[in-house]
Amino acid sequence: MGRRIITFTSDFGLEDAYVAQVKARILSLADDACIVDIAHGVHPYGIVSAAWLLSTSFAYFPAGSVHLCVVDPGVGTSRAVLAVQKKGHFFVGPDNGVFSFLYPAQEVIEILWRPGGPVSRTFHGRDLFAPVAAEILKGAHPESLGQTMDTPEAFDISRDMVVHIDRFGTVITNIPCGKLKDGCSVTIGGRKVDRIAGTFSDIPPGELALVCGSASTVEIAANRIGAAGILGADAGMDILFEPGPHQG
Repeated sequence: MGRRIITFTSDFGLEDAYVAQVKARILSLADDACIVDIAHGVHPYGIVSAAWLLSTSFAYFPAGSVHLCVVDPGVGTSRAVLAVQKKGHFFVGPDNGVFSFLYPAQEVIEILWRPGGPVSRTFHGRDLFAPVAAEILKGAHPESLGQTMDTPEAFDISRDMVVHIDRFGTVITNIPCGKLKDGCSVTIGGRKVDRIAGTFSDIPPGELALVCGSASTVEIAANRIGAAGILGADAGMDILFEPGPHQG
């Protein structure tokens, strides 16, 4: 039997005990779980970044993995708890758009099941989402825990936008690398970037350039300085992509 894997993405950071408490709750219910952190440095309330990181990471894990994502500005409100199934993977988190890049999915279930014991209205990650993820990891099918949801919350992923700012200040977009051709440009914060570079060290000092990133989308980068700071960029911002003169 393969290892039972739960990944964990949040905006909790590592300065407090929140991450440890969520993991402890999972392990108390499934003591053989292998918990893998995707990221906990997501900017507070950064739903777009979390959605992007999750969608570009899950496929590297084996099918059957459970992916817990807790970026939840609406904690304690009436927003739904979701379990999403896609490509043999299961995703657990709030219905606030954090699974936008996964839709359409094979199945979206609103979780109605509730674990025993108290549930803090300010910490559903520990008291609600973690037990749901553990139940699914132990073999419970999401359908047995709730009901189908036809219209989950989602933001518009068809628009050209900034989807994440990484630790190096690189501005990651959702524009496919296939569009990165001579003459194209990206305008963000009133500044047009049309230089294309093969990698970060190819960019002249003090300049910005477009590169094809590891997720096969266009990134705006600078050489050893943060492009996001230069551009005033943040996840969720609209950008203007202009193809080259000979592109459709």
